[in-house]
Amino acid sequence: MTHWVNRRNAATMAILEAVAITPFMFRDVSGALTMLAGGVVHGMALSFFARQELGRHMNCRRRRVWMLERSGGLWKDLQRVGAEHDKVFVRFCRLPRPLFLQVLQRITPHIQRSPTNFRSPLPAGQKFACALIRWATGGYYRQSSHSLGMALASALRSNEDVADAILHEYGRLLQFPTGRRLEEVQNAFEAKGFPGCVGAIDCTHVYIDKLKSTRSECYYHHTGDFSVVAQVVCDSECRIVIVYVGCPVSVHDSRVLRMSPLYHNTMAGRGVLCEGGAILHDGTHVGRYLLGDVGYPILPWIMTPMGRFARTDADRTYDGCHSAVRSCIERTFGLLKTVWRNFIRTHIANLETLRKEFMAVCILHNLMIEHRVEIDPEMLNHSSDSSDSSEPEPAPQPPISTSPS
Repeated sequence: MTHWVNRRNAATMAILEAVAITPFMFRDVSGALTMLAGGVVHGMALSFFARQELGRHMNCRRRRVWMLERSGGLWKDLQRVGAEHDKVFVRFCRLPRPLFLQVLQRITPHIQRSPTNFRSPLPAGQKFACALIRWATGGYYRQSSHSLGMALASALRSNEDVADAILHEYGRLLQFPTGRRLEEVQNAFEAKGFPGCVGAIDCTHVYIDKLKSTRSECYYHHTGDFSVVAQVVCDSECRIVIVYVGCPVSVHDSRVLRMSPLYHNTMAGRGVLCEGGAILHDGTHVGRYLLGDVGYPILPWIMTPMGRFARTDADRTYDGCHSAVRSCIERTFGLLKTVWRNFIRTHIANLETLRKEFMAVCILHNLMIEHRVEIDPEMLNHSSDSSDSSEPEPAPQPPISTSPS
């Protein structure tokens, strides 16, 4: 900028000197006016270029202040197309590319930002990929953002934005099925010996860091960690139909049930569990119910095992059948936490954000089942993109099937 000012000052002095000697060089007035006009135009041109250079310099300074240049990193690699690149895509994002694009199309209006005077917005696909990678790998925000060429603040905002968008567009997947689909679920349980059953219920733990703003002792688990309880109801094909997450770990499963909307709606006579049912061979009508473990109370719509009260062979046979059929909820937790590994480690997160993320992952779990996605555990553990290795290949393992069995 100083260079341009010096040039303009020198040009101005030259113009003044030229104007001063003009009467001695030209006898006519028209020549003097021509020289004067040329000098004025030259000075204006220099001023224009100086302002242009100043504007460019200020824009560069603004850009350095507001946005750091980033390479894109993993995000550019994920956009490559091909069989091997598709495997890498699934390993990081868990969703196959067609399903990824389908969900992205639905949530883009909710997460895509408008350009501003200082920066261009991040692509919606990059924000979606950032959230999926963090939920899938269990990495920290700083790791996920850096690998995708994003700022830490952008990663923090994008994860919550993506979770909100998924809940807004696909929230209907976290509810009991209706119509023909509900009949299929009920028939599947009836074929296993439990007519009228429409699901299994249980709780799991989501580990968190020690809270500072609330009574942290309520969230302390006997394992030495802090956690919240997630109550989940699934059907016979491991689809998640009800989620209630956020209670402290010190709250018993039966108390979590009584605090949940499922309990209040059912006790008020609303919902699937208060309608329909099945007819037994002797003509007895049985209402709809869920299968729960011994930690749940005895309610008309929850069937629990006999447990320590089993005295006869018939009681023990019933407990064995109950455990076998209710194992669908254990498989659901296994699939969910094997694929989305962010929920098997300690979270440093706001509890409200944690609830949204867990529910969003449950929706993605259902979408993978709906689209019959199968994920190989060996691919999830694979740490290299190269197919060449001097070590012998491990024995093949069966894939994690998220398709209906």
